Amino acid sequence: MKKVLALLLVFAPAFAQAMQGSELVQNDNDPTVNYLIVICALLALVLLLMAIQIRNMVRLLDEKAQVESGKIFVRRTTWLDLFRRGSETQNTVLAGHEVDGITEFDNPPPAWFNWLFYGTIAFAACYMLYYHVFKIGDLQIAEYNNQMKSAEVVVAKAQDKAITLANEPRYTTEDKLTLGKVVFKTNCVVCHGPDGQGLVGPNLTDEYWLHGGSYPEIFKTIFNGVPDKGMLSWKKSLKPEEIREVASYVYTLRGTNPPNPKAPQGVKYSENATNAPVKDSTASKAL
Repeated sequence: MKKVLALLLVFAPAFAQAMQGSELVQNDNDPTVNYLIVICALLALVLLLMAIQIRNMVRLLDEKAQVESGKIFVRRTTWLDLFRRGSETQNTVLAGHEVDGITEFDNPPPAWFNWLFYGTIAFAACYMLYYHVFKIGDLQIAEYNNQMKSAEVVVAKAQDKAITLANEPRYTTEDKLTLGKVVFKTNCVVCHGPDGQGLVGPNLTDEYWLHGGSYPEIFKTIFNGVPDKGMLSWKKSLKPEEIREVASYVYTLRGTNPPNPKAPQGVKYSENATNAPVKDSTASKAL
């Protein structure tokens, strides 16, 4: 019977944890599921109480046998003594068996250990009722989805604020341009080449631009991307400051004349008073 009680105590937390990932428990369309869980919990409680009662009866019989045999014995009052210090019974209660003249004391575990152990069982029962039976709290997947929705609102506000950096002056200092070059070498060389000469993406060193060659236009192209032409949006991958640095660096690539440049694409950009691109029929429109 001690083994039955031990199994009940050990598997109660494991049962509650397993129910968390069960598709049956999360089926909101079947109301009988909740009743099934309650019945199982009550059945487990009844079995636990029966096991405790039988254990006490067995202990009384064992105590009687030890008293009749004349062995030293100090009787533990109730099973609640498991939660007490038990110093009075330390090294005085015999386990009830003897081998080759060697006896063993039936010393209980420390009270703090019992409180901790049974506390985990109580926590498992409360957890199952709170999350799976009465469904007061959100399960992990629902909590994750709620947090993601909240994060999307925060990210959207941050992105709306970040796009205003396009209207700020571009960086011209050596340290900022060096940081922008690092971002470019890390993320942009696959499409635009190590020197900006163009590979899959367009050449960034000539005067022709597909989406505008002014600094604000370069910033917005990097920030928003051009999905229909394969240009990724970097607003979720790069920090706003990094986008500002790499946009400033890309702006400086114009006129660097690297080897093996890609043919011009788009319209010719003229840095006039209005910073408006000037169309040029000789420029290729293909990617």
